[in-house]
Amino acid sequence: MKDGKSIGLALSGGAARGFAHLGTLKAMEEMGYKPDFLSGCSAGAITAAFYADGFSPEEILEILSSYKLKKFFRFGLPKRGFMKSSGLFRIIKNNLRTSKIEDLPIPLWISVTNMNKGIPEYINEGDLARHVLASASIPIIFRPVIMKGTMYVDGGVMDNLPLTPLQGKADIIIASNVSPIIDCNPPNSLKKVAERTFLLALHTKILSQKNMYDLLLEPEEMHEYGFFEIKKAKKMFDIGYQQSLLDLKHFNEK
Repeated sequence: MKDGKSIGLALSGGAARGFAHLGTLKAMEEMGYKPDFLSGCSAGAITAAFYADGFSPEEILEILSSYKLKKFFRFGLPKRGFMKSSGLFRIIKNNLRTSKIEDLPIPLWISVTNMNKGIPEYINEGDLARHVLASASIPIIFRPVIMKGTMYVDGGVMDNLPLTPLQGKADIIIASNVSPIIDCNPPNSLKKVAERTFLLALHTKILSQKNMYDLLLEPEEMHEYGFFEIKKAKKMFDIGYQQSLLDLKHFNEK
């Protein structure tokens, strides 16, 4: 139990693997660790936005898993990205109840990458749906989001696990990473090589952040799931829930 201490929760990127974050949130609630501050990147930003807006983990799962993959993204002319993310934007915009980040019931920081300056930014005010979309716009695959003359892309380019904005705000900081790195056989396809390369790049940053959190929730089973396997949302939810329950129980015993 958190015993009156404030909780900060950082949610990593990970595309469809982000459904595991919802299981983690359910486990945290059951163990008395409901977050007072949230930060999120990409899929973690989507999860955090809905949760900060008052939706339960089960409600978010139902909303996001009810759409087929083609409703989120579709191919377009490859000017700045191969796929359009207008479908994802509509899903976010039409389901969220709050339009401004600063009006959310739970304080939230969204991790984005400022392509103009080449730096990470942690946004806690402004258009909620647009900044969540920017945080989830993987370069080359999806089109960047342009706001006030600045090009923004996926926050994971610079910081896939945004712990920085939680420093000094919460008594206990919990990090939820849905893209663990484990030993594996050599990748046997171009797609798998690309995925492994992307994950290793993200993991490098996380290794340097060990002094920034009190507990890391990182279900190893998630490595078995692809970035776009929305059909397996409930399985990933359950993995996040079961593993987080175990880790939180061990954390309580310390």
